[in-house]
Amino acid sequence: MPRQETGENPEKETSEQKKMSEELQKMAFEAEYGAGTPSSKQEADAVKTAQAEQKELQENQPAWETIKRLQKESKDIKRSNETEANCTIEIEGKKYTIETIERGDDPKLRDVQKLFERTFGKEEVDPEEILRNAVDGHTASGQPDNKYRIMTVWNEKGKLVSAFTGGQLEMMDENGKATGESVYSVGYAVTDKRNRRKGLAEQAYISALIDATKEAQSEGNTLKMAIGECTYTSEKYWNRIGWKRMYGKSEDGKTLTELKYTQPALDFDTETGKPTEDAGEAPEHLMVDSFGTGEPSKEYITRAYQAVVHYNADWPKEEFDNPAAFKTHVEYMDNLRANFINPLREGGDLVFMNAKARAEAKKNGINVMGHDAADHGEAGKEDF
Repeated sequence: MPRQETGENPEKETSEQKKMSEELQKMAFEAEYGAGTPSSKQEADAVKTAQAEQKELQENQPAWETIKRLQKESKDIKRSNETEANCTIEIEGKKYTIETIERGDDPKLRDVQKLFERTFGKEEVDPEEILRNAVDGHTASGQPDNKYRIMTVWNEKGKLVSAFTGGQLEMMDENGKATGESVYSVGYAVTDKRNRRKGLAEQAYISALIDATKEAQSEGNTLKMAIGECTYTSEKYWNRIGWKRMYGKSEDGKTLTELKYTQPALDFDTETGKPTEDAGEAPEHLMVDSFGTGEPSKEYITRAYQAVVHYNADWPKEEFDNPAAFKTHVEYMDNLRANFINPLREGGDLVFMNAKARAEAKKNGINVMGHDAADHGEAGKEDF
């Protein structure tokens, strides 16, 4: 896929870049010196800092262009700050606050947990303790893990109306060595049913990308792509922000078969190493966005998949009661990986399609084989 074209002319792009640069300058000054009238030296220092950050992000992080595109496409939504995750937004005359939760002891996580339970059912979500541990970046037993970021959206009355969760995960090569590239893995995108279809989840996603992009830059990584398990009822939302499903092309080019992804069991019996009875596997649609840098290769999809599965379901041996249980767990995970990676490697060329492209392919006589097992659950749960 070629780099995404936005239909912008150079003059208009320059104007948008200038606006973002001015915003960065203001932010940099207030962050370092506080609000108020700057001295000429303070102002010059703030401008220099902001320009340097902007230049680095534009040169090194393809996600930054995606952030700009999404902000442009949501022009009817007023965002108080286009370069920071935390901000206020105004939609149809109503104001909302976007706030990042970065500490496991934040009392606002109680509201996040309640929103998850109202949306999916208490039995379908992890206990609040696990959520808090994830935000702090460790497992239940205290083993270090990637930090889980939560973007929350609050209305003017202080009620949580939307939450977007995920984290930046480092991608490894086939030898287990860091590649210097990362993937943003989406956990949940949830909006209270009385506040859906207003653009809240999209603005939270923009904030999540800003946060992940800056984090990647600070760590010396390039945020290469975004990936997530997406229900069939939410495809319209994901397509709108640039995400697509993945298909393997047959040798004759007449059939496209969707990659069959299965969400691993997320809870395991510490004595046996087997998935617990209430934590079985679930087929889901796996979708990606490569931030306009071209269609990802099989190698990149494999690396992103490995990063997500490792974060979600690989338990360290310290979590189990005995070596045999850990061995059983490892065998389960190896088999799960093989069921996705082997068909990916052995199949034909990858094709990335949104719903519109899929319909067009069918219209042109292409046989499109979907991952029908993933079309399950109650429709409407994740209509944003």
